[in-house]
Amino acid sequence: MREPEPETIRRARAGDLRAFESLVRDYQADVWRFAYHLTRNRALAQDVTQDAFLRAYRGLASYRGQAKFTSWLLRIVRNCAIDAYRKTRHETPVADHAETAGEAERSATTPGAEERARIHDAIRRLPVSLREPFVVIEVLGYTYQEASVILGVRVGTVKSRMHRARAALMLALSEEEEAAGEV
Repeated sequence: MREPEPETIRRARAGDLRAFESLVRDYQADVWRFAYHLTRNRALAQDVTQDAFLRAYRGLASYRGQAKFTSWLLRIVRNCAIDAYRKTRHETPVADHAETAGEAERSATTPGAEERARIHDAIRRLPVSLREPFVVIEVLGYTYQEASVILGVRVGTVKSRMHRARAALMLALSEEEEAAGEV
């Protein structure tokens, strides 16, 4: 993700609603995608996205520019996703399997769609501690240093988790291929 213009951030911090709306438009898709990877639920990801932008708006005055704006924003998204999980963990989780199946049917005609669906499913099955750094680095394109800021852990921890995430994904995908070959 590219960083916003410093002038846009300055205007938004000064209370310019149009500047903040510009930030929302520019980052809404990436924020939702990260929220979706964390929550694994489309409706909850939408709620997390809205909550994150609301918190960002309220906390924009406290943003000092010590970290990249996008790292600061994704840290808020992560915290909102954790809060949403805490609120809903006692409820029966609503799975997105119907949506995922529908998406697979719609995209089955595109080249590589089946392979992308397998990889997406394998990522969804990773534990959150491994899925978060994987999504931040491999899907959203952040560096290990930026991921450590977003996730609030040391760079070494991010590297370790990325190694374990890649190993788990490779194992899951190879086991799936072996199982498909036996059928």
